[in-house]
Amino acid sequence: MKSQYAQEKGQGLVEYSLILVLVAIVVMAVLTILGPQVGSVFSRVTIALSFGSGPITSVTAERTGHGAGNDVTIEVTVSEDVSVTIKDSQSGQTHTMLCSGSCHFTFTGVGTSSGTITASGGGGSMSADYSVKSS
Repeated sequence: MKSQYAQEKGQGLVEYSLILVLVAIVVMAVLTILGPQVGSVFSRVTIALSFGSGPITSVTAERTGHGAGNDVTIEVTVSEDVSVTIKDSQSGQTHTMLCSGSCHFTFTGVGTSSGTITASGGGGSMSADYSVKSS
């Protein structure tokens, strides 16, 4: 009687193992077929969540005149066509433009202190600092 019970217990373990192998094969088949689409969606979601920048991928801001000028040149790079509003923290100046790939703008007469440029559009925003180089 004892040996029949031990065999039934082993049979249950084999059945569970076979079910797990079958599930693993189905999951691998589904991922092989849908893998690229899932990866693309995952990448877009990760980028959007990690930066909160929407289509804005980068912002740079530099003073003219090798860093000693009174104007700031801004470059905004976007992943899709979007209307972008840029704002200077020091002078309060704002400008809105349509960006496709990348766009450039220069704020004139921003002042002599360091500041921050914030670009917003498409549901996200990014910032870049600019400073004054000392002579």
